Amino acid sequence: MKEENDIEIDRSDLDDSVVEEESAQVAIKKIREKLKEAETKTKEYLDGWQRAQADFANLRRRDEESKVEFIKFANLTLIEELIPVLDSFNIALAHGNKDVKPVYDQFFSILKQNGLEELNPMEEIFDPKYHEAIGVISTDESEKDHKIIEVIQKGYILMGKIIRPAKVKTGQFIKN
Repeated sequence: MKEENDIEIDRSDLDDSVVEEESAQVAIKKIREKLKEAETKTKEYLDGWQRAQADFANLRRRDEESKVEFIKFANLTLIEELIPVLDSFNIALAHGNKDVKPVYDQFFSILKQNGLEELNPMEEIFDPKYHEAIGVISTDESEKDHKIIEVIQKGYILMGKIIRPAKVKTGQFIKN
């Protein structure tokens, strides 16, 4: 008889422990897969949340900009209706009626506080963004070529936006 038979190994215990170890490894593998899946979903949710936060911040910023822009131009219609009054004052002043000067100054001061600027572009180079040419005056002075020689009607800017271009006559140099 062989001596090997003297030492008997309980294979049933060994098989059960190997089976248990293999099943534990399978369980660990499944848990790792679930963890990886959960991490992926968590990252997706975090990315989505961060995008939503950025979209919300951008929306809030655009809303604030819109409000500021609305407030800047809320009085536009009223000011446009008052510009003919300024024209009337300018005509009265041009005809020597100095009595209206204090009233004009006070009136224009209030409009200026609300963002109105006057365009009186005498001697400036013609710019179609700010000026409307309604005539040309011939000149023998080359430095007056394309410059504004006469302002027919003042223009106005409200908060940086042209609400009425100045009506002008420009010089055109003609060699003699």
